[in-house]
Amino acid sequence: MAIYRFRVVFEDNEEITRVIEIKSTQTFLDFHNCIQESIKFDNKHAASFFKSDDYWRKDQEITLLEEDLDSDVKLMAKTKIAAYIDHPYQRFIYLFDKKVQWSFLIELIKIDADNPKVNYPVCTKSVGIAPKQYKQHLIIPDESTADPILAALSGKLGADLLGEEDEEELVNEAYKHADEGEMGLNEGDLDFAQSEEGEEETAEEGEEGAEDEDSGEFGFEEEHGEDNY
Repeated sequence: MAIYRFRVVFEDNEEITRVIEIKSTQTFLDFHNCIQESIKFDNKHAASFFKSDDYWRKDQEITLLEEDLDSDVKLMAKTKIAAYIDHPYQRFIYLFDKKVQWSFLIELIKIDADNPKVNYPVCTKSVGIAPKQYKQHLIIPDESTADPILAALSGKLGADLLGEEDEEELVNEAYKHADEGEMGLNEGDLDFAQSEEGEEETAEEGEEGAEDEDSGEFGFEEEHGEDNY
């Protein structure tokens, strides 16, 4: 029985490669599962293979889910690999997870005889570490957060993740809890912060005045102008 050897690469990073061998009589569902296992993805999303020409242009679609079937779309579980191998260097495009659009380029690199001792399909070569399937996101503090002020003011939360109205509402809610005696800033903390801010402004004004005096902006030219020399 014929064995197809395919090279599978991430479209965005062709240095990450998997070589997969699969029987000609096995289905695209078998191929799909082997790819998922080789890159350690969770196999929880929709996926499709597309038959491709030499310029990576999509043609016939073979989909994973029955709800994605259409008049011109085939189902992976019912479609054998051999049905779409037209030449020794046949190409496919494999898309996984419609929201993220993980895209893989697949090329047939060899047709060989099967090995009775091997359980196909199988990944025979793995180069490079696959990227994380899910990107990590910041956890937005909510009403369950122990310190409402921390929830409102932590990091760049308001600037980066919340709109201005949402940020203002969150901060107001935090101060409301503080007024009610819950964890948060008290009036003494606020007075102290305001007094420190006032002292900083006064100090800055004093420094500016000293700089202006040193630069001669307080009548230096009037007392020592050209008329006195």
